[in-house]
Formats: sequence, C-alpha cells, structure tokens
Amino acid sequence: MELGQNIYTHEKYTEGDQYWSPDSEDYAAASQLISIMREGWILALPRVSARQVWNSGSRPRTVYDFTLMRGSQLMIMPVLSNPYIERYIIQNDIRVIYDATQDCAVIPD
Repeated sequence: MELGQNIYTHEKYTEGDQYWSPDSEDYAAASQLISIMREGWILALPRVSARQVWNSGSRPRTVYDFTLMRGSQLMIMPVLSNPYIERYIIQNDIRVIYDATQDCAVIPD
C-alpha cells in the first residue's frame, strides 16, 4: 500500500534532482523545475506566461514560461504542462498570462 501512495502523491517522483539546460532541451519537466528551485532559484514574479505548442499540428500542449531568479541571475524556464504543474500554479496563486498570438510552434513526432 505504501508504494501505491508514493506513486500517486509524487513523493518518489520529486526526490532526485533533474538537470535542465536550454542548450540541450527546449522544454523542462516538472521535476526539473523542482530541482532548480531546490538550488535556490525562486519565482521572479508571481505570474507565468502560457503558450500552446503543437505536436505534428494536431495535439496542442501548454508550455508555461517561469521567470526565475537567484541573486542577480535571471532565467526563463519553459515547463511542459502536467497535473503537478497545474496544481503548483493553483496552490501558489500564480497568475497565468495566456499568449494570444496565432504563431504556434510545431513539434515533429
């Protein structure tokens, strides 16, 4: 029973650190956002911008651009939407600003 609880509460999912670099990946995962926040990065603003990307033109995904800061450093981390990120945004009362442009990125399969 304990194993099942860990799977559904994301306890095991967020234990290990996950590295992300904009030079190697276009988008980060929730675990990579958690890891970087453990390293002292915080939200620079209580808001994120959201935009749609399209997988082969038929399956949209939401990407949230988190503006993070640590000391005098600033970084924008694009994070793919998932239930964990959606809950994080709601629980931390983060305002979402949706991009209204028609220019959408297409991700090939």
